[in-house]
Formats: sequence, structure tokens, C-alpha cells
Amino acid sequence: MSQEKLALISQVDRSYISEIEHAKSSVTADKMEQIARALGVDPSELSLPRNGSIALIEKTRLSAKPLAKINCIETGTELGLLYQWENGETQVALYELT
Repeated sequence: MSQEKLALISQVDRSYISEIEHAKSSVTADKMEQIARALGVDPSELSLPRNGSIALIEKTRLSAKPLAKINCIETGTELGLLYQWENGETQVALYELT
């Protein structure tokens, strides 16, 4: 079934279904129920391992590695870090200033 068809039947946004499929977003219980109903299965079946692989809906824990320090141009004070996640996305983490 295509993402578009599943989105239409389940009344869940197609982009959200894509994010769930690619482990970029966690699924809420309500949305899992909607998707399960559209597929004609019990919601618990969506998080069971299938043929030795992890199910579509199960959360995947990613790790990140620091790429660079973020420093103040004027003072040189370290303000935070730039991270790259395993999925290629980047994230800025700024320190709390006191």
C-alpha cells in the first residue's frame, strides 16, 4: 500500500507516515490506532519484529557525534556544539548562559 493511500484511509498526513517509516518521528498512540485500523490489524502488531527485522513503527534510537564547537566571535567563549546524527541531520546544542 502506498503512503498516499494509507494516509487517505487512516486520515493521517502522508508526510507524518513517511517520518514514521523512516524513523524520523515517533508515533503517538492515537495515530498508531488510526494506521492500524486502516491496515486492518491490531495496533500491537505494528511494533512486533517481522522476519528478524524491526517493525516499521518501532522507535529507532540514533546517535550523534560532535562536528564543531560554536564560539563567540568577540570573546572566543564556547557557546555550544554542532552535532551530526546518524541519519545525516545536524543539530545545534547551545549551552545555558548564566
